[in-house]
Amino acid sequence: MNKKNNQEEKNLMNRWVFDHAYAMIEEFNMNRSEAFRRAHLARELVEALGQGIVVFEYEKKDGTLRLARGTLCKGISEKYDAYEYKTDSHEKDKYSKLDIPYWDLDKEAFRNFSVVNVKRIVEVVIKSKNQNSPDLIEFV
Repeated sequence: MNKKNNQEEKNLMNRWVFDHAYAMIEEFNMNRSEAFRRAHLARELVEALGQGIVVFEYEKKDGTLRLARGTLCKGISEKYDAYEYKTDSHEKDKYSKLDIPYWDLDKEAFRNFSVVNVKRIVEVVIKSKNQNSPDLIEFV
């Protein structure tokens, strides 16, 4: 059963990469190789955000680079854990399919980045079951 769930999860993530890569090709007339490279990087970032704290860099809409510290993992930020999503306040059509929300640990609020603008993952701290010894993964 666990093997089947892993395969389903892998298929979903592959589909996510394809969907986002083809959206970049269509929306930005990006070459296929670059679109898939960026989609894979964004997928790694989204997976890491769900596992702990991630330091990553992306280009903001004004062209400046932002070094962000974020998460989508419960148990990292009390404000994130206490956040209540209100469907009536969300402007669904405001964001592109390529925009990814994350909880910004410095701003203590949701922010978003575009898959096309992710530059690099700097560091990932995976939330460990043993809170005294989180696992640190460094990227360059």
